[in-house]
Amino acid sequence: MNKKQSQHSIFGNSILKNIVIIVVTAIVLVVLTLLFLRAYTRHGQNIIVPKLEGLQVGEANVLLKNKGLHGEVVDSIYQMDAVPGAIVDQTPKPDNKVKAGRAIYLTVYSKNPQQIAIPQLVDYSSRQAIALLNSLGFTNLEIEEVPSQYSGLVLGVEYRGRQLTTDEKIPAGATLKLIVGSGMSSDTISREDGSALPPETTPQNGGEEKKGVDESFF
Repeated sequence: MNKKQSQHSIFGNSILKNIVIIVVTAIVLVVLTLLFLRAYTRHGQNIIVPKLEGLQVGEANVLLKNKGLHGEVVDSIYQMDAVPGAIVDQTPKPDNKVKAGRAIYLTVYSKNPQQIAIPQLVDYSSRQAIALLNSLGFTNLEIEEVPSQYSGLVLGVEYRGRQLTTDEKIPAGATLKLIVGSGMSSDTISREDGSALPPETTPQNGGEEKKGVDESFF
């Protein structure tokens, strides 16, 4: 009987010890995890993001470095009257709170305008070509009509007096000239009332004068 009680006591103590070890281990793991997360996220160490708009990238980097941050240029836009290299936008915005080491993403004014490829426009109607160019940012367009068999069709696109080829890249917003057919061939002759008259139908004045002569005079 004593043997059974002794064995039961030993067995019970072993179970109790295991339970205690498991509980203690779990508590230690939880505490260590919380300490790690606190150190990793730098809990309570927030930095207020400064305003960077209008600064040059170099100036902004000095300011950010002093605060434990750093800047990254992720985009650029072109504006004719803007200062090249100046910051126009930032993410996160000023006065937001971030952790130390956080990157501040910057958008700056570029020194050169974006280059855009001109699509194939020959044989498009002038209305279609104008709409397509406007959608690409080309709003300064000139129209030059030249004699052609078909009226209103685009014959070419010029930039600074030079004919452009398909997919050739030029600065965004540049002034372009559309060469458009007028529907009148170069050898068309105009009547006195302004209407067009093909050369083959031109009246033969000499023949009319002969018909007007009174042969009885002779």
